[in-house]
Amino acid sequence: MAPTLELRKGAQVLYRSPLEDGWQTGELVHASATGEEWLVKNRFGQYWVPVTRLRPATEPQPDH
Repeated sequence: MAPTLELRKGAQVLYRSPLEDGWQTGELVHASATGEEWLVKNRFGQYWVPVTRLRPATEPQPDH
């Protein structure tokens, strides 16, 4: 059974970076007003990421 994605402040996630190819690890900061995006922070900065590009950090990294 795949881990469930918890959309809550402070949750660790994998996300598909809009700037680089590949998956990054980050922490959820807060949701957008519509709930369609989350502000995710990592060591490089903060980025708005669509919910569809988020995965639980405990999930194995996807190949694509």
